[in-house]
Amino acid sequence: MRDHTPPSASRPAAQDQRSRLRTRGPLLTATALVATSMCLLPAAGAFAAAAPAGAAASAASPFGAAAAPAAAPAAAVSEALTPSEVLASTPWETTSAVDQDGNPVALDNPAVSNFVGWAYYNVNGTFTMYNLDDTPKMHGDWSVSEDGTSRTITARDADGNPLFTRVVPITVLTGDEFTYRVIPDAAVPGVYYDIVHTPTDHAEPGTINYSEVLASTPWETTSAVDQDGNPVALDNPAVSNFVGWAYYNVNGTFTMYNLDDTPKMHGDWSVSEDGTSRTITARDADGNPLFTRVVPITVLTGDEFTYRVIPDAAVPGVYYDIVHTPTDHAEPNPGTTDPGTTDPGTTDPGTTDPGTTDPEITTPGTTNPGSTNPGTTDPAPAPSAPGAKTPSALAVTGAGSPAIAGIVGGVLAVLGGAAAFVVRLVRRAA
Repeated sequence: MRDHTPPSASRPAAQDQRSRLRTRGPLLTATALVATSMCLLPAAGAFAAAAPAGAAASAASPFGAAAAPAAAPAAAVSEALTPSEVLASTPWETTSAVDQDGNPVALDNPAVSNFVGWAYYNVNGTFTMYNLDDTPKMHGDWSVSEDGTSRTITARDADGNPLFTRVVPITVLTGDEFTYRVIPDAAVPGVYYDIVHTPTDHAEPGTINYSEVLASTPWETTSAVDQDGNPVALDNPAVSNFVGWAYYNVNGTFTMYNLDDTPKMHGDWSVSEDGTSRTITARDADGNPLFTRVVPITVLTGDEFTYRVIPDAAVPGVYYDIVHTPTDHAEPNPGTTDPGTTDPGTTDPGTTDPGTTDPEITTPGTTNPGSTNPGTTDPAPAPSAPGAKTPSALAVTGAGSPAIAGIVGGVLAVLGGAAAFVVRLVRRAA
């Protein structure tokens, strides 16, 4: 007969095996959880970006609404300029004129010519005006009505005494145009001229150091024209003696050469403060003066130097304008001695009053050439652009110390596995 083991005999062994399985399961599970959490620890820092300001309150309640972002500062809006501020914001140049029918009027037309020039309205209520050739016109005080419909000027003499006051209606006053109306006869208001001005960067003549301009570059004679604007050949005897290279030194000395680089003359030079005349005194090798010549300047800028030669002072309507432009031609023989020339040109000193004394029609003129306060105001500095964030302001990624935590997690995982293995051996031995 086959042996048959009763159920009661095998039950203790089966229960013991299930007990060992129940004990080992939780241990292995716990070990696996510990190892997994330690291995994930290094990655946790990578998701830990720096919290923005104001986020702490919302973090306390993960289901609460996110904190509202801080309101952006309102953009600065500059107030509109007053009419007076607009007029004083820039120098003005007379650029055109039209009559009551909208027909253009030439700026040299006697009906408008006395209103043409450069105008500088200072914020302190003073003004200076110049003709387009930079000769002084008048100066005094100014104002604009609060509603911007009229401009008032009071011209003054050198002692500050009023010469006249004029009020004109303004038809346009913006940052791009200033136009006022001239009514020659108040009894006939339907006949008028609108004088149009536009902004300019033309420096106020009284603020320019003309001597510095003349000494800033060597000059080459490049052309000549007569009183009618007709070109004159540079080898024409009427102008040939004024042709060549010219070097005006800052110490007040000069040297001149013919265009073939042969010496011409040397000596001393000066320019009047208002830039309307140039004076030279040629000297011989011993420094003795040979002649002095004064000529009126018609143009003196960084791009052109033109003076006028009047062969016969008794006939001022016949003249030649000698035009020079900057050059980089090296001085042929610096410090050359005088070649022994006498005055190669005219000895006529030119006009002594190149400007006008009548600033505007139907009103007395001023004899005071300039202003005692020709200054300008400085523009407000432009706002700086916003800068980029510095490295210290960027989010921290947490990639520094978690490397150590990874090592510790690995060690704990190994130890947990070893403990489970030992427990298993012990259970089997039992």
